[in-house]
Amino acid sequence: MAGYDVDPHLLWLVPLLVAGGVACGLLNTLASSGSAVSLPLMILVFGMTDSVANATNRLPVLVGAVMATYTFAKRGQMDWKAARVLVPAAVIGCILGVRTERALSDPQIGILIDVAVAMALVLVLTKLKAILVKRDDTPPTVPWWGVLLVAAVGFWLGLIVLDGATYLLLVLMLCFRYDLPQANALKNLLIAVTAFLPVLRFAHDGKIDWFEGSLMAVGSIIGSYFGVMLSNAPGARTIAVRALIFVISLEIAQLVWRTAAPYVTG
Repeated sequence: MAGYDVDPHLLWLVPLLVAGGVACGLLNTLASSGSAVSLPLMILVFGMTDSVANATNRLPVLVGAVMATYTFAKRGQMDWKAARVLVPAAVIGCILGVRTERALSDPQIGILIDVAVAMALVLVLTKLKAILVKRDDTPPTVPWWGVLLVAAVGFWLGLIVLDGATYLLLVLMLCFRYDLPQANALKNLLIAVTAFLPVLRFAHDGKIDWFEGSLMAVGSIIGSYFGVMLSNAPGARTIAVRALIFVISLEIAQLVWRTAAPYVTG
């Protein structure tokens, strides 16, 4: 445990944890921001601190990304040549992000989560929706400056998972010109490798709550599998856009609550 015990009377919430993991895996695989479901669940329902929730959240993210990566690869939709370039860049950025996260306090992590929500909102209101519905027959390329952007997103993934997949999807579709399934394949591979390192670090520091995290990871396996199926379904881009709008709306609601709660409860 990460500093507190699970109340036996709350065991009825086990299905809620699994369902939260399903939503997290599905949204992360198809679009992004599955943490918009898992993080509030752990913070608001189970009373975790921001740092423990941030650490525990890496488990369903990691397990779901591994499942999605395997399923996309099995369907032949993984660009392994690009992966050989992008994975090292993301890992280097992630290592720097994890080191930075260890130096931050809970209030500072909370501020960064709010920043992630605001940035995601800006993307939705400006470029992101247009990118997801765009149809472009130009073959994918891997520009050097795009690799640097992946490293920057890797830093963010090491620091705060929330909305990191949104930024990866944006880079892969706009800068590399991948279609949605191929972009999601690479995105989930990068999420998997960047989630693995923080899980090791947070486990060493004793920040992960293995009870909640493991239950959500089980659900994330299921959600990720169906996320791959939806990525290849007719109208997948429209579904992904709607999923993004949904999760960003949840994030905005969380941001409003975090801001107003001290005044309401005080």
